[in-house]
Amino acid sequence: MINLAVIGRNFVVDEMLEATRLFPEIKLCAIYSRNKETGRDYADKWGFDRVYTDLDKMASDKDIDAVYIASPNCCHEQQAVKLLSAGKHVLCEKPMHKTHTGAVNMINTARDNNVVFMEAMMSAHVPGTYKIMELLPRIGKVRRVDLSFCQYSSRYDKFKKGIVENAFDPTLWNGAFMDMGVYPVSLMLQLFGEPSDIKSEAVFLPNSIDGQGTMICSYPDMTATLQWSKITQGYLPSDIQGEDGSIIIDRVSKPTNLTLVLRDGTREEYETLGGKPVMYYELRDFIAQIKGEKMPQFNALSEAEAALMEKARKQMGINFSLTQEK
Repeated sequence: MINLAVIGRNFVVDEMLEATRLFPEIKLCAIYSRNKETGRDYADKWGFDRVYTDLDKMASDKDIDAVYIASPNCCHEQQAVKLLSAGKHVLCEKPMHKTHTGAVNMINTARDNNVVFMEAMMSAHVPGTYKIMELLPRIGKVRRVDLSFCQYSSRYDKFKKGIVENAFDPTLWNGAFMDMGVYPVSLMLQLFGEPSDIKSEAVFLPNSIDGQGTMICSYPDMTATLQWSKITQGYLPSDIQGEDGSIIIDRVSKPTNLTLVLRDGTREEYETLGGKPVMYYELRDFIAQIKGEKMPQFNALSEAEAALMEKARKQMGINFSLTQEK
């Protein structure tokens, strides 16, 4: 039995907790919340038997085996290092950190304490990504990759009225690149490795937050264009174009419905989730590692992602040290 605690209580946590119901070895144990009352309400909703408002006390709870962290990005390293050092396995929401150094610190802390750390990156674990890998040889030499995640934020209307919620707060290391851009970056790296060069730019909103951006990534024989936005709604799918055909991808955050189109007109459709919730797959891989299976490729991907995003953020001038007042 794996006793699981959580940090956070948003809709993403709801989706993760729904997925835990498919794993009989998971028992919901505790929740950390800054507010005891709202933490208790969430605990009652999901069946947690204890609520912590002190992270040190939760870290010292010997009944807790693993923790799912879904707090603001700026909190990830401090919380993860504390819990990993206390012998807890940690599944940390994306993006795990704004810097490569911070990401490595979390991964090394897990290794030093003989526990598992994994970034909760949906696209890295879903069957759709592995189906793309299987289909790649059929489209010939890849020449062009277009990965886009543009989704109008439900919080943007409030932002335009002067109400700044977490999603648009740079002091929490948020913004379009961290929230949305991380998905095309991660999928590109998983499929094709690190580019030889990048050129990145962003569109900034008031209060020093980025609302959208673009990255052009150069490889020896191809070019990848990444786009992301929280202030527009995109409707076109992403695709990978080879000399013999293309693979059309419905969503880079969780590739599910894929279409293979070959130059001779052959067209094949694939649905890859198999009826399971999307977070089932990352939770499955996290549990497998707790049970002893080695999956070093996921932390290697997270390190590469953090390094490339740090480089791109510097090019774009995204500076999280700036406050809303500035």
